[in-house]
Amino acid sequence: MKTRNKLYKICFLLAAYISITSTLGYSQTTSFEEFLIDVDHAKLVVHIWAPESLDAETIFALPGSGADVSRYKDLGPILAEAGYKLIAINQRGILGSSGNLERITLRDLANDVIAIADKMGIEKFHMAGWAFGNRTSRMLATTYPERLASLILIAAGGLVRPLTEAGELAKLLDDQTLSEDEKIHLARRTMFSPKTDISIIRNYVQGLTYWPEARRGQSEANKNTPLEEWAAGGRGPVLMIMGKNDLTAPIENGYLMKAEHGDRLTLIAIDDAGHAVGLEKPKEVAQGMIEFLQKHPI
Repeated sequence: MKTRNKLYKICFLLAAYISITSTLGYSQTTSFEEFLIDVDHAKLVVHIWAPESLDAETIFALPGSGADVSRYKDLGPILAEAGYKLIAINQRGILGSSGNLERITLRDLANDVIAIADKMGIEKFHMAGWAFGNRTSRMLATTYPERLASLILIAAGGLVRPLTEAGELAKLLDDQTLSEDEKIHLARRTMFSPKTDISIIRNYVQGLTYWPEARRGQSEANKNTPLEEWAAGGRGPVLMIMGKNDLTAPIENGYLMKAEHGDRLTLIAIDDAGHAVGLEKPKEVAQGMIEFLQKHPI
């Protein structure tokens, strides 16, 4: 598998090399790098967690609505230790990434991933999408099935209405005037399980960043793309990882997908986890991903 193409237009690089034996039993020398990649129509920041091996399989990953790639800060190192390269993408308008956000569709956002893969010389890869990122990931799998070895959906909604009160999540993600206690209350309601330790929630709200233009653009992209164009997520193998206490993307989304797609889809329901399942239960999420990826190699 190719790693970095010399045609990269790199604006900055941050690398820190570490050697870790993980609690899941994996031991690899891993690296972290941050790039700004110019794909002509957009400039996109990527965070890369990678093992020492040059032939590691690649997982491209998208975070949720208006969110940056810090959502993958716990998953990235574990996956790299297991021998996979995780490339998480800050989408247009978020934390250094730029590009048009008006009158776009999910297909446009999916094309950004393909453009990065082409720039990096990566022909085939696994695709992961968390929360809103699952919609763009399913669009990509539908539009470019030949490019994917597998599709991973984390806290994936779209089929079943949220069980939160209207406007709760938007207030958390958009209102910068909220106090820390107010953010914690809304985060507990919309993002986390009632059983999640308060320290995890506090860490999340203290790291919240706000990208309102990006959220509006993503919302428009979703509205401009009919559900039937992306919901199936192509025709290849799919893993869904859902928190049983997720009120924003209820577990029923997973049950409906499993009923429709049968053996093509693997559903993992994680106890005591909500919409932020990858932050609440990173070891369980990573282990589920690794076992699935091992069954569907490139």
